[in-house]
Amino acid sequence: MTRIRIIKKEKKPTFVEQLEARARALVKDANHHSDCRSVESALEQELALVVSHIESVRNVHNNLRRNLLRHECYLSTEILQREPPEPVYDDPRLSERDRLRDRLRDVDKERRRLALQEDETMRGLQDQLLQAVNRSGHLGMRLRRESRPPRWADTGQRYGRSRVNT
Repeated sequence: MTRIRIIKKEKKPTFVEQLEARARALVKDANHHSDCRSVESALEQELALVVSHIESVRNVHNNLRRNLLRHECYLSTEILQREPPEPVYDDPRLSERDRLRDRLRDVDKERRRLALQEDETMRGLQDQLLQAVNRSGHLGMRLRRESRPPRWADTGQRYGRSRVNT
């Protein structure tokens, strides 16, 4: 008896997933400054707002998809439970089956419309998130440069003099 080993290939995270993870890490590691007017706290609030908005949009659309799936399963079950129509054209069940199939098509149209709406909404939010993460990166770089003392601060070289000559 030989064993077959199934290897699951790990899926690399997409750019959007990496961006959201980075934003969540920035929000989680935020210092929550007491000064509400600082640029850092404004960026932290913006990042937190966009991340929470993305999560809420994702939850709403997941619930909508789940409800559409339930409705589709119900309609499909109703269609299957109908007896096949007899060759008579006046069969009232024939019109009911057609009506149920039309409702099933409407559910499919609604699913596609919601998928497009979610995609448009998520793209806008992901653009905002990308901009906010980039701004926080630039701000972090600028703050690190400002917090580092200039190289001439301890040697007295600002005016061309060394510490030894003063």
